[in-house]
Amino acid sequence: MANRRNRRRSGNGIYILSLIVIAGVLVFAVSLIVRKQGESTLEVSAPPQTTEPVQSLIMQTQPTVQTEETQTTASIPVETVQSTQASETTQTQVSAGTAYGHIYLRVNHEKQLTPPEGFGADTTYRISDDNTAYVDENNMLIGLEKGECVLIAESGGKTAEIPVTVRELTVENGCTYVDGILVANKSYSLPREYDPGLLPVTKEAFEKLSADAAKEGLNIVIGSDYRTYDFQEECYISMVNGYSKEYADQYSARPGHSEHQTGYTIDCNSIDNSFADTPEGKWLKEHCWEYGFIIRYLEDKEDITGYAYESWHIRYVGVEHAKEIWEQGICLEEYLDIDSAYQE
Repeated sequence: MANRRNRRRSGNGIYILSLIVIAGVLVFAVSLIVRKQGESTLEVSAPPQTTEPVQSLIMQTQPTVQTEETQTTASIPVETVQSTQASETTQTQVSAGTAYGHIYLRVNHEKQLTPPEGFGADTTYRISDDNTAYVDENNMLIGLEKGECVLIAESGGKTAEIPVTVRELTVENGCTYVDGILVANKSYSLPREYDPGLLPVTKEAFEKLSADAAKEGLNIVIGSDYRTYDFQEECYISMVNGYSKEYADQYSARPGHSEHQTGYTIDCNSIDNSFADTPEGKWLKEHCWEYGFIIRYLEDKEDITGYAYESWHIRYVGVEHAKEIWEQGICLEEYLDIDSAYQE
């Protein structure tokens, strides 16, 4: 009996030991499976590689261009292009051509679309809101009503989203406004009786600008501001008599066509482009938008504005508009989609 009990105890010990060994093997196997799953998860969730943005164009300070998936800075005219291939998303920036940083268009006006740089001849276009604008079969973008929408260009798996603003021109009491901005240039004139003087909003903004410049040791003052229709007539005739009509039309406005009559314009310091190279001129160029002003006649926009470059001539349009114009590197005519040419 004793031997039988001993054999039974020995058998039980072997059985327990076997269970322990089997349990250890199972634990080890499970740990291996969990480790492999973890490594697989890490490989799947690894972020895709993205390319570095291509060089910015034109502007030193860059606007923010928002796409559906990411936000990146881009100079104008530059578009964010997204290409998705398999599991990798690549971001690049390509030059989109004139005004493709943001397209400004008036109601009942049209613009010919051409493929952004880096896009092929097979580029197709569609619009986010065809009540605001639409693209016809000849790739003409046509404004329908005042509003905002997005032009989407697609080619070879790439997509560029281009903001579009459609503006409305109205005439009130002989004065022309585009989205509320008073216009006075070679195409649009003011009536003789329009006589607001230097507007308080212009004066207040300039005083703040001048005070802030003074804190940096700079002296920016008013050289001239508001001019009546009659006074501008005297100025223009004097220039015609002293030089020629062609010369006068390049450097002075005809009566009724002067921005000074709007009440929104100030000539700073000396009326000479040597002002551009002074500390005051450089500061004004970089900071006037912060106070709602723009340099009205830009150096590289003479063919569009109709006037020679004037580094001293600023026009109040409000901070929101001034910031966008400055960031885009465009002139008021481009921003409002208007011409500037006398009708001889």
